[in-house]
Amino acid sequence: MFLIAAFSLLLVFSNQLLLYHVSGWWEGELKNPNEVGHYDGIILLGGLSNYHPASQRIRFVQSGDRLFQAVELYKKGKSQYFIFTGGSGRVLVREKSEGEYLKDYFKLLGIPQDSTLVEWKSRNTHENAVETRKMLAAESMGKGKYLLVTSGFHMKRALGCFKKEGIDVEPYAADPLQSSIAPDFWDAISPSASALGTWELLFREWVGYAVYQIRGYV
Repeated sequence: MFLIAAFSLLLVFSNQLLLYHVSGWWEGELKNPNEVGHYDGIILLGGLSNYHPASQRIRFVQSGDRLFQAVELYKKGKSQYFIFTGGSGRVLVREKSEGEYLKDYFKLLGIPQDSTLVEWKSRNTHENAVETRKMLAAESMGKGKYLLVTSGFHMKRALGCFKKEGIDVEPYAADPLQSSIAPDFWDAISPSASALGTWELLFREWVGYAVYQIRGYV
């Protein structure tokens, strides 16, 4: 009986069609950048890279798509201000904060320094919102309307945190978990190892969202 139950769970959570619909339900639809209006700032959340001291190189991970989507919006004139929030989530190990090394990278991308606001004190999504609120208040920009850019699976939690801090934000999701094209018949009946890993990411996010609700962060 246990073996049958385990095999059934494996089949369910390795099913690409099920994952396609569940991830789409959680993340929502992607927006067309050409249909986005003008905002007082584009807020980009960190967690998209890490720094390799030996080579002095920035390593972009899958969520690096957040950066490229945000830069596209800025280059298309959707806002005058490019705002980044992200430090280091490490507690026991001291590492260079993400905002510290990315602020120089933004200049390489052609974003003027006087149009960029960066904070690197925050260690999680809740602190992203808190520190961004403080930074905007210091710049007399607390009453603006902002576009929030983060990963699709993470958007609900981020959006809740920023609204809880009184920041007027609208979502612009990046690097969605949902595939661009719906699985075909063979994909739908063939188990996928990558689907299992994606489910793990979703479950962790759901737990994180529930914890944030309990703690009153969203």
